[in-house]
Amino acid sequence: LTTCAALLGPRNHRSLHSFGTSFALLQTSPLPIIAHGNSHSHSHIRNNKMVQGGITSSAASGTAATMAVQDSGEWKTFDTSTMSGVYGMGISAVAPRPIAVITSQSEDGVLNCAPFSYTGLLSHDPPLVCHGICLSRGNKKDTLTNIEHSKQWVFNLLSESWVTQANICSEEVDASVSEVDLAGLNTLPSLNVDVPRLAEARVSLECELVDTKEIFNDAGKHTTTVVIGRVVRYHVHTSVLSGTEEKPVVDLEKMKFVGRVGGTTYWPCGEGKAVSMKRP
Repeated sequence: LTTCAALLGPRNHRSLHSFGTSFALLQTSPLPIIAHGNSHSHSHIRNNKMVQGGITSSAASGTAATMAVQDSGEWKTFDTSTMSGVYGMGISAVAPRPIAVITSQSEDGVLNCAPFSYTGLLSHDPPLVCHGICLSRGNKKDTLTNIEHSKQWVFNLLSESWVTQANICSEEVDASVSEVDLAGLNTLPSLNVDVPRLAEARVSLECELVDTKEIFNDAGKHTTTVVIGRVVRYHVHTSVLSGTEEKPVVDLEKMKFVGRVGGTTYWPCGEGKAVSMKRP
């Protein structure tokens, strides 16, 4: 594990989850081998093929890193209709999640900036992304209000170098205050949308609204709105750009993405632990 810092702080009505006052970075572990019962039979990947033995991570050096885990526990199930910790279970089980630091603009021209981890890529043809924006104490967050009004936003991908500034954007402030100014962030103009992107973000996605879906709980209360957007332009800094001119990609190790996991913990992706294998 790398050095960790507990992330504590007030909930932010502008962001899906509070960033708190600091962040915790955890180092990934080698992939486990699961031994079944007393037979200790398990599968293992070598040269991208499943064989008997154990899991081998084919690192650049070719060194096999293996770790056996004895399955001595038992399964426990939770009914989401009766359990009290649905939120905690959800964010710790579905992890890591990418963090979108969304910039959006109000009718009055105020640039809003807030982090969201109920976020994902839906498809590539067409290129669609989604954000689950929960209501705060029954009220829509400024990000949702702005998106519904302007039909535009920028999805800025979070990385290690500016977590502290992104954290500041989770503070509860009046709608007339720009978190971009509050956090000391810088902006660059977008090309297809009117909303500026963040200069600190090595990757930014200009988005236009495709659809929204209001979600209601069992009591009939509106709790979340799912926003679906079409990516109309990617901005990628050359320092993290890889691939070819025809097929450009973002370099995981250079980008140093930070994803959200359980509690108030953030997980750096990559760190030399990535495992690549061809599809069968």
